[in-house]
Amino acid sequence: MARVLIGYERGDNLGHYRRLAPVAEALAARSHQVTFFLRNPYDCRAQITKNPIPFIPTPDLVAPNPAEREPKRMGAYSDIMVYCGFGRLETLFTATLAWRTLFDHLRPDLIICDHSPVTCFAAYGRIPVLQVGDGFTIPPAQDDVFPPFQTKKKATVNTDQLVSVMNEVQARLGGIKVPSVTAPLRTAGRLVCTLKGMDPYKDLRADPVIGPTEGLQNPMKMPKSPSLFVYLGIEHRVTPKFLEVLKASKLPAEAYIRGMTEETAKKYARPGLTFYKSPQPIDQVLSRTTMTVHHGGSGMCLASCSAGRLQLALPIHEETLLNTKALGRIGVGRMATAKDLENQGAALLEETINDPKMAERADIIAQEIKSVGPFRPMDHILETCEKMLNGR
Repeated sequence: MARVLIGYERGDNLGHYRRLAPVAEALAARSHQVTFFLRNPYDCRAQITKNPIPFIPTPDLVAPNPAEREPKRMGAYSDIMVYCGFGRLETLFTATLAWRTLFDHLRPDLIICDHSPVTCFAAYGRIPVLQVGDGFTIPPAQDDVFPPFQTKKKATVNTDQLVSVMNEVQARLGGIKVPSVTAPLRTAGRLVCTLKGMDPYKDLRADPVIGPTEGLQNPMKMPKSPSLFVYLGIEHRVTPKFLEVLKASKLPAEAYIRGMTEETAKKYARPGLTFYKSPQPIDQVLSRTTMTVHHGGSGMCLASCSAGRLQLALPIHEETLLNTKALGRIGVGRMATAKDLENQGAALLEETINDPKMAERADIIAQEIKSVGPFRPMDHILETCEKMLNGR
């Protein structure tokens, strides 16, 4: 039996939890001692109740950034590392010390993580790490700098400064010197759980792309009448703008708006619009609706693509923006900003849900995804875990 620490450091909704939960369950079933670390246990409380694997809250020592409510214009993953605290000695030192304190108490033999740069840095040279994430959260790390998210972009930070901060932390805590900004993410295992078409680094990828751990659906017959399923977070500025458009629309709609109060739900209520108080089974809502509206998270994109559904995405940061652009490239979705919704929201909604070419493309993509499968990501992940544990 081995001790495994598994979780995610960044991310606010259920996507990271749902990606890692099957891994945690499978390892626990093999008699390993599994502990989750969760950034947002409150949001995950319903899932935790169903399967109560022990967990700890993720140490979050970075001050909230008001700009998080807007799409972040970042050039490379090193910019995200600054946002996570790598740019300031006192922040990175404190966060690293917090993680190492947890490591000393939990004594993990293996760490499995998604979108967790500080965790990877704290474990650097000490504990083997397997990264399990989508294309965005596992950037190529074979070179000394991270590639840009897009060809016309570049990192906005001085990566030498980040390396200097990391090595000062390592010196104070007795750690191994870090040779480059990419080194902490150059972990012993790196498994990309997405479809190649949704990977923003697909042309640069040296890591194995093994398919999503959850969320993929079989292609579904499109309902005869247009209808919506909406999954958004109320904390983002674009969400109230869309809810105003939705209230004015006559389209039948089902919605789960994360963080929405009953008072707010009453504000936007109308006949034909159902607000749910908790997440709904994705296969069921997809079978009843013709289009999904979401922020561009990987899970919703993949589930909607595999089911053959149209998509309207309202991106909130760089990852969701890149996912949204991928939907546009393959012809199954459109993007809308808060300004778009304010100026032409009703027309944009109607045009998208009634677009016959997009509906045709959605069905084609769903059939293509089915033909490429079946994916067996859990087999790859568990095999990699056992190899890493047996080699410890």
